[in-house]
Amino acid sequence: MIGPIILGNKTFASNLIQGPMAGYSCWPMRLLAQQWGQPAFCYTEMLSAKNLATHREIEPRFRVKDPNEGTLCVQLSGSNPDELSRATERVIGFGADLIDLNCGCPVDKIRKKGAGSKLLEQPTLLAQLVKAMKLATSATDIPISIKIRVDGDQTVQYSKTAALRAQDAGVNFIAIHGRHWTEDYDVPCRQDQIAEIVSALTIPVIASGDAQDTASTLQLLKNTGAAGVMIARAGVGQPWLFAKIRAEAAGEKFVVPDIHSIGQLFLQHAKDLVSLEGEKIAVLQCRKLIKYYARPLENNTPLLNHANLAERYDDLVSCVVNYFR
Repeated sequence: MIGPIILGNKTFASNLIQGPMAGYSCWPMRLLAQQWGQPAFCYTEMLSAKNLATHREIEPRFRVKDPNEGTLCVQLSGSNPDELSRATERVIGFGADLIDLNCGCPVDKIRKKGAGSKLLEQPTLLAQLVKAMKLATSATDIPISIKIRVDGDQTVQYSKTAALRAQDAGVNFIAIHGRHWTEDYDVPCRQDQIAEIVSALTIPVIASGDAQDTASTLQLLKNTGAAGVMIARAGVGQPWLFAKIRAEAAGEKFVVPDIHSIGQLFLQHAKDLVSLEGEKIAVLQCRKLIKYYARPLENNTPLLNHANLAERYDDLVSCVVNYFR
């Protein structure tokens, strides 16, 4: 079940994808994933279509693609067809290989703008947005996707209708997260609801939710009938995860990097963040980031306490020297 996938006019050797994560999915993380795990592609963080359409200057974090990165899917957020069209044209210039419309974000400030998961309640508008994106990419034929959520236990069911309307509007594939926008991670992924939407569509579906290792990834593929799997949180701090899943699914042994090597990967991530955002901002981000790299440590509390006091890149180096050994 782990193997090639065709999305629009693009064929990928793997059907494992690094999903978007706000605050994490800029190029330093994506580059590590491509170097160590080779997912089919990585998503960016969610970018505001309004900002892209109306602001000349965009922060480097949201527009820079490293020359050594692989295939990149830029995720947009918006509810205005004209703004989304202009944003789509602009991110093509940033190096987008695929473009996604976020229809799953649960954050109130996004929903109040009629965007994110609110779009699932507005299938006519959603179709208009997809058509605007398709028109903006007509010269390049870049694949367009949407990322949605399931309905959960809600009385009113929107997701299947939204997916079908998007398919009719020309979207090339759909990613589905198996939780309702009101549900947190303590609610198990509703694989049956993903499967129901997969059965209703003729385009590829990427399943998302609770995939964190080989067994859970294969189970998600089997239970949903999806064409591929998106992994988000589990990929942070484990850029080799995609290669590990592919190897183990093929019955091969995979050797995870030792703790010293994992520390060096963290420092590469941190150093690249410094080059992107400057030392002060990067170190603040790394205070949260280091916990993902520290998963293998039996007791990471002393490390996290130490990292929480870091103010300079050299302080992060000290953390690695003292604990990743």
